[in-house]
Order: sequence, then structure tokens, then C-alpha cells
Amino acid sequence: MVGVREDWRRQEWRRGTHECVRHVGVRLFALALLAAVSASAEFRAGAAKTVVTPDLDKHGPIYLAGFGNNRRATGVHDDLYARCLAIAASKRPVVFCGVDSIGLFHDDVKRVREGFDADIVVAAMHDHESPDTMGLWGQAQGKSGISEAYNTFVVDQIRSAVKSAIDGLQPARARLAKTHDPELDTFIDDDRPPIVHDSEVIALSITRADGTPVGTLVNWANHPETLGSKNTLLTADYPASLYKTLEEKLGGVAVFMNGAVGGMQSPLGSKLPGLKDNTFEKANFIGKRVAEMAAAAVKEGRPVEIDGTYFVERMVHIPVANPGFQLAAKADLYKGRKPVNADGTSSAPVGVVRLLERGQPVLEIALIPGELYPELSVGGIVKYDGADFPDAPFEPAIKRDLMSAPYRMLFGLADDEIGYIIPKVEWDNQAPWLNGASKRWYGEVNSVGPEAAPIITGALKELLKP
Repeated sequence: MVGVREDWRRQEWRRGTHECVRHVGVRLFALALLAAVSASAEFRAGAAKTVVTPDLDKHGPIYLAGFGNNRRATGVHDDLYARCLAIAASKRPVVFCGVDSIGLFHDDVKRVREGFDADIVVAAMHDHESPDTMGLWGQAQGKSGISEAYNTFVVDQIRSAVKSAIDGLQPARARLAKTHDPELDTFIDDDRPPIVHDSEVIALSITRADGTPVGTLVNWANHPETLGSKNTLLTADYPASLYKTLEEKLGGVAVFMNGAVGGMQSPLGSKLPGLKDNTFEKANFIGKRVAEMAAAAVKEGRPVEIDGTYFVERMVHIPVANPGFQLAAKADLYKGRKPVNADGTSSAPVGVVRLLERGQPVLEIALIPGELYPELSVGGIVKYDGADFPDAPFEPAIKRDLMSAPYRMLFGLADDEIGYIIPKVEWDNQAPWLNGASKRWYGEVNSVGPEAAPIITGALKELLKP
């Protein structure tokens, strides 16, 4: 892409006892090594969870993230968690951590990873009823909402969960499942055309060799913001009942990873019979039903013999075209995190995880550093009159066009948060507004810029090459 740097920060892939690290300028050829996977590799797993609820006195004042400035937390409705599932088919495990947080910049994720001989994925739920860990929702516009004491606490608690999950690795068995019940779409409102949801539920459930539960990882896409802007109680929102229900039905530790929530995919505009908007009753219903569907799918799911894991991560550099992002960096709202590079770009990680069965991918996971529009995941990009780049090529749909495994997950806000990731041909920052709208669309306000989608999907196209 003209004018945009894409270099290799680090590539790693694991095949049984085989390890290889490649550096700048090296082409990805990892899949050629699949034949070297040891069929006798022992699959192991462990899981753990830690509370990341702030102490309102010790960590305060705590500003809730999203919906505007100066929304101070007044109490706790339910605890926030870091939940980690570690898996290994060789000496080096892969650890998936879902955190009830609005977002964690890559700078904090690097702090989580320090000292571990493991490939660690940290994905925030984008919970709008959790503390401001990014600095954008402080007491007033231009004032950071980050509590360094709290961010450090979160990092330490995630690290504790990672360690416990790794220390708990035991011989295990896995089962994969997926479901796309039409009811799932009713929990999501998309307030910007085209109306596309990535509402399939995909689950990886793991038991020990003796059949006792380790945990279940569930991937679905919907903003945890059911309570809306007037709530001032800390809560995990609908994931709270998802965790509770899933653990009741399957046991072990429930780990949730949010998906392609850009666009925006939200329960706020969804209308559910008998349930009022902005209520805990609605949040609980959504989480419970998603968990019930996931648990039912797992019981009918496919047992898999995982004999290898694969992890690769590339740092990409995206031009920061958003003046608001530029001002936020200059005002140090991020408290030293997320610096703008000398060339005006922002660095972010893009990654892929594969679980292998008999040397072939059975589960592929795309790691996305922000809020991806679902048409970039499952397809459905539309060229509208009024958009700013009408001749831009359509990006490939990541799940539909780039993945080939029978089970496919996409983790949003994985290892970073750069905001909305919008198909370039749908980008609309200048009037006239696309689809004849009377005012500016919301997404571009919270996006780093129009090059994010082509750069990220371009990187994934390379990382997912067969």
C-alpha cells in the first residue's frame, strides 16, 4: 500500500517441539511446517479467573467508560473479571484472556506478557459499564480518566490469572461447537447500513482427561452496554449472566471473547418482548440465552484431538487521520500509552491463532485490535452514494474469504484498541452523507482513519495464507 509501512515485528509458530522465530522482511511460510507436527503431542489445558473490580476508595475516582465524560462510578452491581484459558500441545502454551474492560492498549498488554514463556492474547469486552482504562472519559473533555493505580491492578490481576491457568495445565480433551439460532440476531441492533450481524456463537469447551470440566471459551459479537448512559454501577453487563449460566451448565471457568462489534452492534436498540431497555433484566436475559445456546451446542459438538498450536503476530502501522485521536495523544489522555509514530502512524498488532488436528487447522482465530465492522468479518460491504472513497476496492471478508478451518473465531479488541475499523468504500467523513443521511455517521468519530480496514485485512491475508 503506497505510503504505508508494514514491517514484521515478530513471527512465531509452534509445531509440537518445533519453534521458529522470523524477523523483518521474512515471508510467512508457517503452514508448510504443518507436516512436522508430532502426532503424539499431549494436549493440556488449564483455566483461571481473577476479579478486576476497582476499589472505589483506593483506585478512585473511577470514571465509567463510554457515553461521555464525568460518569463516576457510585457502586458495584457485579464483579468484573479477567478470565483465562491456557492450552498447550507443546512446551509453550497459548493463553486466551477475556477482560471485563472498555479496552486495553498494547502498552498494557505488553506488561501482561512480560516474563511468560507463552503466547498470550488479551481481549477486552468493550464493556461500557467498566472503568475508563483508555483515558477518554475523564471528569471533563481533555482530562484523562485513567487511574494508574487501577490500570496497574488490572495488569497484575490478568498476570495472576495467566500464571494460574498455565500452572494448572493438565492432560485434557476438547470439543468444538457452533450455533446460529435466529434469536441471536434479535439481541443486536445495527444502527448503520448495511445491516449486517456476525451473530454466530462459536465455543471451545475443554475437560480434563477424567471428564471434569476445565472451562469453555465462547465467541460472540455484541457491545456490553445494555445498561446505557445513566447507569453508574460497575457491571460486566450481559457477560455477567453469560459467565454464570455457562459455568452452571458446563462447569469450569467461562471465558468470553467479543467479536466484530463495530457498526455498531449493540443491545441498546434491540427490542425484546417484555423487557425494558437499559435494565439489568434485559442484560441478564441476553447473557443467559447466549450461554444456554452455547452450552446446548457444546453438548452436541465435535470432539477434536488437538495435536498442535500456532501463533503469529505482526505489527502494522496505520495513519492517524482522526484529529480527535491526534489531540488526545498530544493532551496525554492515554498517559504515555499509544504514542503516534514520527511518520504520523499508530502501531497495532494483528494476529492469528490456529489449533491443529492431525496437522490441519480445525479452529482459526483472527486477532483484531479494535471494533471491526461485521461486513469485514462475514461479508456484505455496500458501495453507497455519498461515501468518500467510492472507488476503493472491497476488503476480503475475514471469516468468509480468508479462513478455511471448519471453526472460525474473530476476537475484537485483541491486544489493543484502535477504535472502529470501517470498510474503506463505506468511509464517510465528508458531506453529502452516505445513504442520504441528514448528519454525519458516528463510526468515523471513533476510528483512527480510512486506511485501518485495508491495512488490517491485508495483514491477515498474508498471515492466513494456506
